[in-house]
Amino acid sequence: MADDKIRQDKTWTVQDARAHFGDVIDGALRGQPQRISRRGKDAVVVVSEEEWRRHVKPDKPKMNFREFLGTFPLSQEEWEEVAPRRHDRRNNPFSEV
Repeated sequence: MADDKIRQDKTWTVQDARAHFGDVIDGALRGQPQRISRRGKDAVVVVSEEEWRRHVKPDKPKMNFREFLGTFPLSQEEWEEVAPRRHDRRNNPFSEV
């Protein structure tokens, strides 16, 4: 059991992590993030799927364009103040009138 305490605080080298990959996974599943170093520098951390899901933001539900416009922060009156003014369409000089 004392070896487990030492193991949980240990940073694995890439070579040791490969050789003891099952132990790396078991540690992560016990809730102990497993650090792996490469060339003497911290490189990655292995965590359980449950831990990963807690830290990753869930995807926002997709909304259509109309719903997106409904989230627009300006009221209709405010929008009319700042919206670009549209002009009447100009006649196309190349089309037959």
